[in-house]
Amino acid sequence: MFNYLTADIQHRFGRAMGSLIGVALGVALFIALIAAGNGFREAARQPLADIDADILISRPDNAGGAAAQTTRGVRQPFGLSLLTRDEADKLQNVDGVGGVSGGLLLWDFGANSYQTVLGIDVTDASAGSATVGPAQAADWIVNGRFFTADETDVIVVDRHYAAFFGLKPGEEIEVGRRPFTVIGIIEVPGGKQAAAANFYLPLADAQALAGLDGDQINQIYLRVDEAGDVETVVDDSEQLLGDISAMTEQSIVQVMGGVAQVSDRFAAVAAFAALLGGLILTAITLSAGINLRAGEVGVMKAVGWQARDVVRLFTAEGVMLSFLGTLLGILLGWAAIWLLGRIPVDLTLLAGTTPDFGGVAGEVETAVYTLPAHLSWNAVLLAMGTAVSGGGLASLFSARRAARLKPADALRQ
Repeated sequence: MFNYLTADIQHRFGRAMGSLIGVALGVALFIALIAAGNGFREAARQPLADIDADILISRPDNAGGAAAQTTRGVRQPFGLSLLTRDEADKLQNVDGVGGVSGGLLLWDFGANSYQTVLGIDVTDASAGSATVGPAQAADWIVNGRFFTADETDVIVVDRHYAAFFGLKPGEEIEVGRRPFTVIGIIEVPGGKQAAAANFYLPLADAQALAGLDGDQINQIYLRVDEAGDVETVVDDSEQLLGDISAMTEQSIVQVMGGVAQVSDRFAAVAAFAALLGGLILTAITLSAGINLRAGEVGVMKAVGWQARDVVRLFTAEGVMLSFLGTLLGILLGWAAIWLLGRIPVDLTLLAGTTPDFGGVAGEVETAVYTLPAHLSWNAVLLAMGTAVSGGGLASLFSARRAARLKPADALRQ
């Protein structure tokens, strides 16, 4: 039978390629759309993923108080107002919140450049409890060490900034006209913008630089026990703290634009629609091919073939064409994913709190990286099983109808 199948495919190559292409396009679109949806979701998780947080809360400066500050030296970012540690502690009691920490983002303006400064509270980390927020930056040290809860006048520097200015552990650097000792060099993983800065200081030092009280911060990081509770926690936080801005996975998807939102919401539906379309096209092609071979069926039955032999032959042919089409579709899908993986994704750091100055030293306002689309073997197996079984069933039904023809009737057709 195998020899007959291969010879038949070679003899009817155009018809076979029609069936192959139908399956291949459906499978390729299914795999590519699933990969794109997963890629956008993964990209949306990255800014908060490595700091073990689900929500980053800040308070917008609608009154314009931050704009009244001096623009030379250390200051609060434009558009941000202050929060307090007491407010952060209140969020600890919100249902669904599994962890809370605070931080202080500052800008240090020089004559020709600016640097970003992130004040980090490492009290919980030093106590051995699970950390939430940028305190996990201690895991990204590539040279030297991170500061402890009782240290002051020490600083950790971003690797790219340190390389540009030739800074090493043990050297001194001035921030806001105050000297600090460099004790470590840090490399923030790509896309983890919620913890990206040029300088990392103990929270108390950052507050002192900005002339703030020890209770004042401008960022609150929340970890949520259940991913499905994020929006509920945001609503409860707004009721508790008033006017706030919440950075979540969904808000980042909105920053990415319409393509990301459509892909995030409808990727699975569109993928299954593409696969179904490919299956329908394949079923039509296989069914038409079997119907056009009624005369061949008559000859088969005239020379002694049983109806079950005819059914078995055409079903095997449909399964073989569907399987080969699936392999071609996986190859095309992989090529599409390779192209998707080269699409740049731009995310705005911390809801736009970094100034957009061009060509300045230490610029960190955006992180540009590629869409993390990758081949999902679950999607491949699902597509293969659906396409092969669908093609086989379509061939089975058409073959059973053809096998019921009497030899004389089949030959007349």
